[in-house]
Amino acid sequence: MDVVVQPSVPWMTLNEEIAPSGLFFPVDPSPTAQIGGMVGTNCSGTNAARYGTMKDWIVNLTVVLADGTIIKTRNRPRKSAAGYNLNGIFTGSEGTLGLVTEITLKLAVIPKEYSIAVVSFPTIRDAAATASAVMRAGVPIAAMELLDDNAMTVLNKTGSTGERKWAAEPTIFFKFSGSKASVADNIQEVQKISLANRGGAFEFARDEAEQNALWSGRKMALWSFLSLRPEGTELYSTDVAVPFSRVAEIVGKRITQYAKPSFLILTNVL
Repeated sequence: MDVVVQPSVPWMTLNEEIAPSGLFFPVDPSPTAQIGGMVGTNCSGTNAARYGTMKDWIVNLTVVLADGTIIKTRNRPRKSAAGYNLNGIFTGSEGTLGLVTEITLKLAVIPKEYSIAVVSFPTIRDAAATASAVMRAGVPIAAMELLDDNAMTVLNKTGSTGERKWAAEPTIFFKFSGSKASVADNIQEVQKISLANRGGAFEFARDEAEQNALWSGRKMALWSFLSLRPEGTELYSTDVAVPFSRVAEIVGKRITQYAKPSFLILTNVL
């Protein structure tokens, strides 16, 4: 349940190659990301809610230091108390401490069942409160992504998800995975939480094609904004980290004190 790769291997190519084994590498940032860059930035992605970030999936690294010394950051066995675990020093260092030339990654079992659901809310605060409540309830959700009403309007305007028309309201995209029974239980619990926060009806994907279509709303949001920006302007993205108990507050109130957010995504769970 691990794999040794070189830094220029794209994570999507890796998953295509190892799919027949029934295993996969769950960290999923930009589709073009490569393993070395993912180590350097300690990336996350849409699966962070369930699987964590890059640092959680590194067994060991081969690193070339500035003086040419080649080191291994730790032993390959997962349970080991021998020597220092240097993974945390090099992961996220963006190449400033050494060049990573080989990575041993942990793998996860491909879930037997997937489901995608989308639900809209009357306000961004209601949606953010739902996201916070789902995490604090301990629901093992695979992914949970929040887009505001501006983002949903832009998706419709650009047509980047085909002919589909989205509700121009704050919307959460849920991804469920696991056994058939566990997915059903998780869906039921998340529906209760959403309804308690004024969420609308859940829209579910009936097959893999519909799953991809629903999830494309999340994946195409940034590119939709890029396509509409006026010539000569730039789009900047940034991250904030707050306790679960204050997610609704920062999304629904604090940010809007300065400017209405044009694109909000809740992804990384810290």
